[in-house]
Amino acid sequence: MKMCHIYSQLSILCIVLSCVTSAAEVVHVSGYIGSQAKVSCSYPEGYETYMKYLCRDPCDDADVLIESTATQKNRYSISDDNGKRVFTTTISDLSKTDAGKYWCGVSRTGQDIYTEVQLDLVPDSCCNNVEKIQSYDGGSVSISCPYESANQNNLKYICRGNQPSNCLQQAVVTSNTKQNGRYKFTEETASRKFTVTITSLSLRDSGSYLCGVKRNTGLDVFSAVELDVKENRCCDSSTKIQSYDGGSVSISCPYESANQNNLKYICRGNQPSNCLQQAVVTSNTKQNGRYKFTEETVSRKFTVTITSLSLRDSGSYLCGVKRNTGLDVFTAVELKVRENRCCDSSTKIQSYDGGSVSISCPYESANQNNLKYICRGNQPSNCLQQAVVTSNTKQNGRYKFTEETVSRKFTVTITSLSLRDSGSYLCGVKRNTGLDVFSAVELDVKEWCCVKSNQLSGTVGQPVSLQCPYPPQHQTNRKFLCKGAHHKSCSDVVTGQSRFTLRDNASSSSFLVTITKMEEGDAGTYWCGSDPQWTVGNYTKIELSVDKTMFPFVVYIVSAVLVLVLLAAVFIIYKYRCNKVPASAAGGDRNRAITMAAAEPDDMVYQNEEVISSKQKNMELQNYYADEDQQDAVYENFATSEDVYCNEFNIQVHKK
Repeated sequence: MKMCHIYSQLSILCIVLSCVTSAAEVVHVSGYIGSQAKVSCSYPEGYETYMKYLCRDPCDDADVLIESTATQKNRYSISDDNGKRVFTTTISDLSKTDAGKYWCGVSRTGQDIYTEVQLDLVPDSCCNNVEKIQSYDGGSVSISCPYESANQNNLKYICRGNQPSNCLQQAVVTSNTKQNGRYKFTEETASRKFTVTITSLSLRDSGSYLCGVKRNTGLDVFSAVELDVKENRCCDSSTKIQSYDGGSVSISCPYESANQNNLKYICRGNQPSNCLQQAVVTSNTKQNGRYKFTEETVSRKFTVTITSLSLRDSGSYLCGVKRNTGLDVFTAVELKVRENRCCDSSTKIQSYDGGSVSISCPYESANQNNLKYICRGNQPSNCLQQAVVTSNTKQNGRYKFTEETVSRKFTVTITSLSLRDSGSYLCGVKRNTGLDVFSAVELDVKEWCCVKSNQLSGTVGQPVSLQCPYPPQHQTNRKFLCKGAHHKSCSDVVTGQSRFTLRDNASSSSFLVTITKMEEGDAGTYWCGSDPQWTVGNYTKIELSVDKTMFPFVVYIVSAVLVLVLLAAVFIIYKYRCNKVPASAAGGDRNRAITMAAAEPDDMVYQNEEVISSKQKNMELQNYYADEDQQDAVYENFATSEDVYCNEFNIQVHKK
């Protein structure tokens, strides 16, 4: 202890004893290592101008750290507030060795006035327990800070970092300010906690935070929080799902058993920060329009089914599961909705009404053991549901399924075709993951009327030739001609009858069938071709008619020609004879001839011949026309007539 002033050698002992006096109370000062501590000591009135000092115990002259005569000395500084009668010593850059007992002293004549000081130091960090909080870039976070009831009315604050020594000075918001930009202070006195909400988070907001509560004495109370702001996206990997426009899709979302009773949901997009707020359906709502929620607790997964898909439904989805603490758990799904049609190209196949067709469908070796099927139409979304036959059923009415695993293809044969079977078909192969694989076929079933058809006629007893073209690639095929109403029921006539001969002309890609001597029974429908499969376009239909009335018609024509020739001869003879018959006689004979012609027109030719014969025997015609003018008139009338019959000539003369 610093010695008192000695007045005499005799009284030294009592002076030393009386000098060791101090204030009744011990001043407790706390500080943080690396920071500073302020030691404040009061003194009685009247000592405002006296020197003050701070010393380490035991406070010998060497232990004095600083006196008020010098305001700054090394790590120490001193100030005196005379109005409050308090002087304060500040110790900077504290270390562990600075902890211990100190004395505040007021120097005076006689004994000094002393106040004991106890300096306690703690590390400038907090805390043994740190609460971990996570959030997302662009989102918000709420930091909850508990406190004791004794500090309910004290100042509360939060700061960034982990140094309690300057936390209050660097507080981002306090219970006094309530709001500071992105930081908002709220308090729940009943539960003895205050909450600081930070909005518009960024990655720079990650780090340590301290919740501080001012104490009446000693160091403030702190609780530590570690905030981790993550990029607002999820996830490192995603499940790829595909479906078709107009169809449906089921999104399966797994979860851990610890979260079985927690809220589950799904949202569009890839931002976890607002996924719950934008959820399209949750485990609470179960159904929301096109979205349906189902759950399988045994397998720990929930499924969301989306119906009536459109191309706009393509994009990212997040399956979310609420956690008791920390961020929700998410799994990412990428949905691709394709146009409900297939494919960029298709195989063209033709057949005919009543026939059959085989549709060949290739597949990859990886899908050899998978389900295979075929359906009508061009919509992959419902092809399996509408399959006409599958690799499981093998046969379904007119549809038969066969498979060649070596060549990796399956074939569907359709029998008893009709025009209604024309259209699009899809060959489908089930895949282990993703959409099924399809190949497109366009089937054209033609009517028999639409094949090449010829009309041909012949005459009984006469030969006729039937020409049949064929594709150049069929030069080596067997050529045939058969007869029947339908190609399926016709019978070969070339090999069965000697009257039919077949000659092939490869240079013109056609063959000729000749029927040497036509018969009435040869009339009918013939089919000739070079393709035993009867592929449309590789055969010709011939309708052959046989005319059996040709011979009587020829006889009739010849008879008519002979009659005309005979009439012409009669007319010439009559003309010659008439020139020599007298007018009176001729007139009587003509009148009789006219009367006979009028009475019996069918025998007119023969009657005229009798008239002429009698006149040659009984009459002399040398001087028949006495008048030359009358003779010219008769010839004029004859010359203008186109009729060769003599009776018509006589009628004209008579009329004249």
